[in-house]
Amino acid sequence: MPPESAAIQTRTSLEKPVCDTGLSRPFLLLLLGLIFACYFRMLRITAEFIWFGEDMAHGLFAPMVALYLVWHDRDALLRPSSSPSSWALPILAFSAFLDIAATLASSSTFSRFALLMSLAACLLLIGGWQVFRRFTFPLALLLFTFPIPAVLYGEITQPLQFLATRLSEATFELLGFSVIREGNILQLTHMRLSVVEACSGIRSLVTLSFFCLVYSRFFEDKLWLRACITLLAVPAAILVNMLRISTTVILGKYNLAWTTGVYHESLGWAGFFVGFLLIFLAHQTLRRLGAKRSAI
Repeated sequence: MPPESAAIQTRTSLEKPVCDTGLSRPFLLLLLGLIFACYFRMLRITAEFIWFGEDMAHGLFAPMVALYLVWHDRDALLRPSSSPSSWALPILAFSAFLDIAATLASSSTFSRFALLMSLAACLLLIGGWQVFRRFTFPLALLLFTFPIPAVLYGEITQPLQFLATRLSEATFELLGFSVIREGNILQLTHMRLSVVEACSGIRSLVTLSFFCLVYSRFFEDKLWLRACITLLAVPAAILVNMLRISTTVILGKYNLAWTTGVYHESLGWAGFFVGFLLIFLAHQTLRRLGAKRSAI
């Protein structure tokens, strides 16, 4: 074979995808279109809940970050280096049956799980388990678009309410306030404060957990530090909620109007940024300690 022909053949072979999935793009687009059509009602309900829900601010960012990560690694989808998995079709079939059962039982939560399973099946169809593992994180981020089921919401918020009430009581006593606690109600000399479900800290906990996951994904490579950053969201959310309740009482001593409406919402957002700042500082400290330990 002449050298020119060999070079042309080599260059042509390099331009081909590493692995031919055997699935055309029109077929995959058709499949995604069918999935979107089947879950359109659930997607609409979820979008309305995220837009109007007070506890779902993070839900607006979850699909945006997931789409960005998918777009960033789009070459792995367009030119997969592995073959489709035989598990794709069974998982797709099971997700269809799960969605039918969820529709009959009027369970939007299981319908959302069925959608995630359908998307996972599409990843397996494109490039098998290798592609699935690569896109596990953006797929998992979509869990943050799920509202907490009503069955679990009370079980989670009630302990957080009592914890926030006890910590706030201890803080007020430390600051010299006269306070009497009755369940989740704090009676002070100048105001009566009820730590309701909205003040339990669940909103800060879920939102901080989401942003900690995204932050660790973009700015940290070590798995143990990623885990630490995510776990720090729990004490940070509890601390921020306690500080928010304490600040509300202190502000109420001077002007009760500062404890409601826009002032109260602004205080909540300010507390969230303080919590994230604390996690950021803790991350930098842990990173420096790890660097010093490895240098020894």
